[in-house]
Amino acid sequence: MTATTDAVRAGGFGRGTAPGGGLGWAMRDTSAMAGRNLRRLMRQPEMVMFNIVSPIMFVLLFRYVFGGAISGLQGLNYVNYLIPGIAVQTVLFSAGVTGFALAEDLQKGFINRLRSLPMARSAVFGGRVAADTLNNAFGLIVLLVTGYAVGFRPANFLGLVLAALLLLLFALAVSLGYAVIGLTVRTPEAVNAATFPIIFPLTFASSAFVPVQTMPGWLRGFATHQPVSVVINAARSLILGDSATAAQRAQLLGGTGTGSLIVQALAWSIGIGLVFGLLCARKYRRLTR
Repeated sequence: MTATTDAVRAGGFGRGTAPGGGLGWAMRDTSAMAGRNLRRLMRQPEMVMFNIVSPIMFVLLFRYVFGGAISGLQGLNYVNYLIPGIAVQTVLFSAGVTGFALAEDLQKGFINRLRSLPMARSAVFGGRVAADTLNNAFGLIVLLVTGYAVGFRPANFLGLVLAALLLLLFALAVSLGYAVIGLTVRTPEAVNAATFPIIFPLTFASSAFVPVQTMPGWLRGFATHQPVSVVINAARSLILGDSATAAQRAQLLGGTGTGSLIVQALAWSIGIGLVFGLLCARKYRRLTR
């Protein structure tokens, strides 16, 4: 046999590390897969348009249609309250690309074809994560530009950057959950059917659009402590900074300090990422044996 064939059998995608091994080889494979995923996304204009239109539509809808009816903000400008909530909603929906793409790759046999190549096993998910993180970051930029156009003004630039990084970490954790679903159901349509009933209630039964204090008592406890609200409140606290009064913090953030909210948000993001990351790796190993 040729040296290439031996390398494929000894270190192929489905059986071990790529020939040459090492972190450098894995990073090159990951970069190649990320480039492939981004090119594929750019060839799907409907996905690109969703990333652009969706945050713009939600900002304008809530800012000008519902914004005048929202109360309980203790004098805070509603658009400054709104943007962190729309940001989390944007990354939650954009993270679904991971599940849809993996399901489509499985359906079309692309992942099976990769097994014959001498490449790092980790490159499939590494490339997927890298491409989807860039996609999420693009959606956030569109959102922030739109928000600024309608009056959004963060208290400081550093707080805004830290909030964006926190949101991208949360999106990464959620995308692993989408990946588990995509590897399980194996069709893009089924991914949407399986995730929508989960993501939609978590988004709207949260502090994204209205203060949880205005909700019925039976819903308030869940809305306050579920991960979407925690991440939104952490991002919101970073963005508002010292401009938020004590009364506003008590009403809108439960009186919790910024540091405590960040710790809670990181705990949720890391916990979700670890759980779904392990499930994803196990499911993937079974599919590629």
